[in-house]
Amino acid sequence: MVDQMIRKSDDQMMTAPVADPRSSLLSLLEGSSWPGSADAIARAVDLPIPGRRTEQWKYTPVAKLFNAAYVKPDGDAHVELPARLPFPVTRVVFVNGHFRPDLSDDLKADKGVVIDSITHHLSHGPLKANYGRIAPIGDRLFTAMNMAAPTDGLILLAVKGAAASKPVHVLRITTATTTGAPMLIQPRDLVMLHEGAKVELIDEHIAIGNTASSLVNGVRECVVGEGAELTLHLLQNEANGPADIGLDAVEVAARGHFSADTVTLHGTLVRNDLSVVLTGAGAHAELNGAYLLDGTAHCDNHTYIGHDVPDCTSDELYKGIVGGKATGVFNGKVFVKPDAQRTRAYQSNANILHSDDARVFSKPELEIYADDVKCSHGCTIGRLDEQAIFYLRSRGVSEAEARRMMAHAFMTDVLERIANADWRKHLEGMIDAKLEAL
Repeated sequence: MVDQMIRKSDDQMMTAPVADPRSSLLSLLEGSSWPGSADAIARAVDLPIPGRRTEQWKYTPVAKLFNAAYVKPDGDAHVELPARLPFPVTRVVFVNGHFRPDLSDDLKADKGVVIDSITHHLSHGPLKANYGRIAPIGDRLFTAMNMAAPTDGLILLAVKGAAASKPVHVLRITTATTTGAPMLIQPRDLVMLHEGAKVELIDEHIAIGNTASSLVNGVRECVVGEGAELTLHLLQNEANGPADIGLDAVEVAARGHFSADTVTLHGTLVRNDLSVVLTGAGAHAELNGAYLLDGTAHCDNHTYIGHDVPDCTSDELYKGIVGGKATGVFNGKVFVKPDAQRTRAYQSNANILHSDDARVFSKPELEIYADDVKCSHGCTIGRLDEQAIFYLRSRGVSEAEARRMMAHAFMTDVLERIANADWRKHLEGMIDAKLEAL
C-alpha cells in the first residue's frame, strides 16, 4: 500500500509512483489489532510530513525522522534500574515502550485505583469509550502513527472518590539495540479519574546507551472528572537519547483540577504537545515548564488551553535557559470561546540565552471571543543581568558561580509552583547539576 503511493508536488501531479520516505516506517504499522488501527494507518499514509512550511512545526525539523530504517522495539532487554526516587512512590517500568511487571512494584495496593498495561484492557468499556476521543488524529501525522500501532502503554483508572496513596512513578527506559538499529517506540496511555478522584503521576524518561537514532512517539489521553485532581510531572533526562515526540490531551470537567510541570534537561530532539480543554464550570489548569538546553539539543513546547465554558481559570509559566548551539521553542495558545464568560487566563514565557549560538523562538497567543474576561500573555528573551553579575563578583563570588546563582534564581518561580515538596527538592538538585554543566 505504501509503496504504491503517488505523491503530489506543490504545482503538479507526479505522473509516476515515487518512493515515499515513510515506506520503511509505515510498514512497521501494518497488521496491528489495536482499536481503529486500519483507519489510522490510512490517515498516516495520506497526511503530509510536517516541514518548514507547516506552521506548527516550522522551527522543529522532523522530516529527517522518516528516513530511518526503524525496527520494532525489544521489550525484554536487560537493564540496570537507576536508584529509586528518594521518597515513597509506586514505580511502573516500561523498557523500550513495553510494560515490565518484573521490574515494577505491586500495582494493586490502592483500592479503587487500577494501574496496568493498557494491552490488558483493550476490550473493556472505559477504554472503548475514550480511546482516540480526547486525542483525535485530526491533521497530526504522529497521532495517526501512534494510533495505528502502539507499542504498549499505561492505563490508570481511579473510581469515584478514590486516591492513590503515593505518586505513581512511570519510568520509561530507552536502550540501544545490540545491532545499533533505530527503534520505533510508540507509548499509548489512558488516564481516567472519576468524580472526586485524586492521582499524582511522575513520568520520567531516561536513555541507556546511545539511542539518538531511535524515535519515541507517545500519546496520552487524560480524563479528569468532576471535582477530580490530576497532577502530572514530566521529566525528560535523555542524554544521547531518542527523538522524543509526545502529545498529552486532557479534558477537565466541572471543578476539576489539572496541573502539569514539564522539565527537560537532556534531549536530542524533544517535542511536547500539551492540549487541555476545560469543559465544566470551575475547571482549572496550571501548566509549568522548565528547559535547560546545551550542545545541539532541541526542545519545542507547544501548549493549548481551551476555555470552552464560563467560569474557568488557567495559569501557564514556562522558562528556559538555552546555551551552546541548542534551540528552544515555545508556542502557547489560549482559546476562549464566545460563551466562556468570566474566564481568567494567564500565560508567560521567559528565556535566557546562555551563548552567542543559542536560539529561542517564542510565540504566546490569545484568541478571545468573549467580552467578560481577564487574560494576559507575554514573553521575554535576553541574557543574564551583567550588572547583577558584577555586583556578586564585587562581593567575592566567582563569575561562574555568579552566573549559576542567577540562573538558579531565574528558575525558582517555576519550581515553587510544584506542590510536591519531595519532587521539587529532587528537581532542584538535578537542575543545579545541569546549571553547573551549562
